[in-house]
Amino acid sequence: MKRILKIFSVLFFVILLSGCNKNLEKVSYTDYNEYFNSKDGYTILDKSSDYDLSVIRYLEAGNGNVQVFFTEYQKTEDAKKEIEDLYKNQKNYKFKEKDNYTYVKNTKGTYFKLYRVDNVVINAVADKKYKKEVNKVLKDLGY
Repeated sequence: MKRILKIFSVLFFVILLSGCNKNLEKVSYTDYNEYFNSKDGYTILDKSSDYDLSVIRYLEAGNGNVQVFFTEYQKTEDAKKEIEDLYKNQKNYKFKEKDNYTYVKNTKGTYFKLYRVDNVVINAVADKKYKKEVNKVLKDLGY
């Protein structure tokens, strides 16, 4: 009986922990546009022409409370380098990198989350009182 209980416990924890390795899909330019065009109060600005050739697209969507940025780089290496240069050694940011994605979260001040999947970076910024709205938007986008 003890052996069955141990086996069951081990299987339970293996199944439980398998959900911890989140496999993120990158958001496409079209999905980003469609999502924010369907949301009341959000305005989308295309500022792609303000960036160098390493950036294919740069969009900003905001409603006055929450800003969500979409950046698509030519190469994954460009996206990784940009994020590492800006956030990796900053003490106010929690930085996690895995295979094809990077996650950054501000631990002080403004509420900030950033996800990089391959060559696409999505980041959201808001006052801490809009934390739930930021998390909902990111969840709707697949993060």
